[in-house]
Amino acid sequence: MTVSELAESFDPLGANYEDPYPIYAQARREEPIFFAPRLDAWVVTRFADVDEIIKDPEGFSSVNSLRPLRSPYPASIEVLMTGYPQRPDHVTSDGEAHRRLRVPYSKHMTTPGRVKGSEPAIRKRAEAHIDSFGSTVDLVSSYAAPLPLETAGDLFGFAPDDVPLADAGSRSLFALATPDQTEAEEVEVARSVVAFQHRLAEYARARHAEPTGDLISDVVAALHPGDDPLSFEDEAQLVATFASTFGAAHITTADGIGSALALLLGHPDQWELLRRQPDLVPYAVEEALRFEPPIPAQYRLTTRPATVGGVDLPAGADVLLLFASANRDEERYPDPERFDVTRKPSRHFAFGAGVHTCVGAASARLQMRVALQTLVERLPGLRLVENQRVDVRKSLNVRGPLALEATW
Repeated sequence: MTVSELAESFDPLGANYEDPYPIYAQARREEPIFFAPRLDAWVVTRFADVDEIIKDPEGFSSVNSLRPLRSPYPASIEVLMTGYPQRPDHVTSDGEAHRRLRVPYSKHMTTPGRVKGSEPAIRKRAEAHIDSFGSTVDLVSSYAAPLPLETAGDLFGFAPDDVPLADAGSRSLFALATPDQTEAEEVEVARSVVAFQHRLAEYARARHAEPTGDLISDVVAALHPGDDPLSFEDEAQLVATFASTFGAAHITTADGIGSALALLLGHPDQWELLRRQPDLVPYAVEEALRFEPPIPAQYRLTTRPATVGGVDLPAGADVLLLFASANRDEERYPDPERFDVTRKPSRHFAFGAGVHTCVGAASARLQMRVALQTLVERLPGLRLVENQRVDVRKSLNVRGPLALEATW
């Protein structure tokens, strides 16, 4: 296989990590689908091609959608073996297994009543966090991160004392096998994952015996109805789906809020528009999701030979769908590199598409809207501290600012 200079240079966690958008634009122009040797995967950059693939779940499996870039260290594997074995969840499964695992979440997380009913509590939390700000504040650690964490903890039914453990464990699960970790660092990450797994199993057993109306109770009742005790395999499946869904519920929403604030405050004219026209907040949410999606990419696995965009893909190939590139496709969006809160919202891939559309999309949108509205109302003079470096999460699958210093 002949590999182009562009494909050879593509390094999403190296040279293209901080600002990947120039090479995305180059690829859309010159080589919209290419094989990247560093990833051992085909990379898809245009909206139409991503859309075609994501809407064909039979031809493009999701079993590898969160494929790590490497295997864990042997010492980390030893620690992980003291927890529960990894099982597919509704993100990393196909067909009937996917439908069975997804239905309890789609039924209980996307109902308008449950989503809309959570708004007063979210607003109250947002107000409380703003009340705690000093004269300068890190908008990520003091606002964007805790707001969805508390909301997700309440949705799942975690006791307040367990929320820090759930936060650490879910973040550790996302951090396993990341490129720059030392063995010692990864062992600690694995220990955090195992502690979270065991606590989740305790919740599963307790809610199976006595449901309390929270999301864990709903999922356990749907997947394991009746009074028979949960087997170890039952617990492993429940632990896997709870851990990944809780992590996605708060980490990606925090990244969405953080990125929206970085964009708005980095474009003071756009922040001023929101201050003068707060009815534009829903537009700002969609524009931020399009411009800087919290889930920038996911893998698919070809189940048969396929031709997409004129490129032949072999069976058994890993295919990386670059949602972040597709969201700036010139053939789909006018002037796509311009961040504009007055842009009329249209479909994007911030929450995927098709059968794997994010089950928490409605809740994430609501939290982003409330977070922005509350800040605009309470702190209209909010601005970024000058000359700061804004680092983003180093990951293929999730992206957002790690810190965002602001004052007013």
